[in-house]
Amino acid sequence: MKIAVTKRVPGLDEALKELPTDADVWVHSSETALERDELAEAVHDAHGVLVVGDRFDAELMDASPHLKVLSNYGVGVDNIDLDAAAARGIAVTNLPHEVTYSTAELAMALLLACVRRIPEADQFVRTHNPFSWTPTIIMGDNLQGKTIGIVGFGRIGQRVAKMAKAFDMRIVYYSRTRKRDVEETTGVGYLDLPDLLRRADVVSLHIPGGEDTKHLIGAPELAMMAPNAILVNLARGTVVDEEALADALEAGSIRAAGLDVFENEPAVNTKLTTLPNVVLTPHIGTTTWQAREAMTKGALANIVSTLWPEEAGQ
Repeated sequence: MKIAVTKRVPGLDEALKELPTDADVWVHSSETALERDELAEAVHDAHGVLVVGDRFDAELMDASPHLKVLSNYGVGVDNIDLDAAAARGIAVTNLPHEVTYSTAELAMALLLACVRRIPEADQFVRTHNPFSWTPTIIMGDNLQGKTIGIVGFGRIGQRVAKMAKAFDMRIVYYSRTRKRDVEETTGVGYLDLPDLLRRADVVSLHIPGGEDTKHLIGAPELAMMAPNAILVNLARGTVVDEEALADALEAGSIRAAGLDVFENEPAVNTKLTTLPNVVLTPHIGTTTWQAREAMTKGALANIVSTLWPEEAGQ
């Protein structure tokens, strides 16, 4: 059985030691993406692929006739044509557990950066040395007592709620499937999306990408939000209409945004990069050593469970 790993990832050498002894492993020597023809050549005889950010469509699957499993290095699988995989009997796995904590932690970091204006404060110190202190220098707000509206209430959304509770925030959520059992155990309140947008001081997005959620937050939704509201997106860039968001931020119809994902990633709307009330990070929701090493181990384990089920069951 051959396994192909499309990029080098943290913890790989140690995780490879846990593979069955008859595994034949090919690893791309770099963290950079393979060109499509290089990717096709690398995986053409693979039975399992650890997919690190690559796009797999029907054509690529057909060029890999032995393929049995695509193990995605993340929770979202919008980079893989799921219908094409199902039609060809190819299993697709992801990592719903390993990414939860670090992604939720970054959501809180972006929120704090926005509400306390940390990037602006950093730039102020760098450009005013020595700086002149006043009682109203870089005024921000406390999170305490604010309402966070969480859109998407799966593992990551629920972890954000747990962290927000430690900041004494009020918590409401919207999800296509209402989670009454979680409401009962946590005291979190449910609102439909328009009501959440109107009432929340912070809106934090944690829903899948794809056509069903494309531009879920557009100009009409942004207009529902309060002028002092903050939008945080660690879901998928396509969930937000970036042009409408840039206009809203520039006009001051919402206060700030913290974005880790982008509509045309890796390209970022240039208007967003010039606005002082936006905090931008380059898709680093899971970029911690702890998360990456757990992801590497989990992604390879998903391949083993498909190709060597007897080994996984031991």
